[in-house]
Amino acid sequence: MGLFDFFGGGGNPQKSIEKHRKRLMDKYRQTQERYAAMDDLAAMATPEALTALLGRFTFRVDGPTVDEEEKTYCHQLVTRAGDAAVEPLRTFIRTQTAVYFPLRALRDIAGDDAAVDALLEAMADCDPGYHDGLDRLREIVSNLRDFQHERVKAALVELLDSRSDEIRFYALDGLAAYPDDDVTPLFAARLLDDDESQRVKALAYELAVERELSFKKWATELAPRLGPSYQLNSEFKIARKG
Repeated sequence: MGLFDFFGGGGNPQKSIEKHRKRLMDKYRQTQERYAAMDDLAAMATPEALTALLGRFTFRVDGPTVDEEEKTYCHQLVTRAGDAAVEPLRTFIRTQTAVYFPLRALRDIAGDDAAVDALLEAMADCDPGYHDGLDRLREIVSNLRDFQHERVKAALVELLDSRSDEIRFYALDGLAAYPDDDVTPLFAARLLDDDESQRVKALAYELAVERELSFKKWATELAPRLGPSYQLNSEFKIARKG
């Protein structure tokens, strides 16, 4: 990026950032132009320029390979920016839906605790009663599953009370990675809840079989209420019939 490019528009860097941002955000431009815009914004390395650079994660271009390659390159540029990118990344994760690549970048720069903090902060700002809020919450919960962390576990447990069966589905799936003693009561509660959706119960059955969870404590209540394809074996584990 040349000197005149940086100070284009009367010496106002923000005008230069906006010019590069418009090139980057135009999905109908040639991919080489978007790459050039990413390079220019990364070279400026200001919080405003990095915020503009993160905009590449908010849209898709035709061709999944092209889209993935551009986003991977953008992730690499953001990660190289180091500490300067932390606050723009936190703000993006708190306010946007497409958090996968930004979360990876924040994790690479600042570690797991910073990434968990950002996700939980974003989750607190979601209102699942609205379409956009539900989409964001779905994305956040999907990414929370990648972390083994006590605060993440607590958040996933809380989400088992979500009004959305999709959110409960993701939360239960994420909890399956935790120790048996922590998750068996949660699985039992889902299976014994008459109001739970069949989709969530089906996941609970399959994960319980896969994990070989023992439901001895709940056997008397659970056995007669199991789905027609399942039974409790002699070790009080859920097994498929036949």
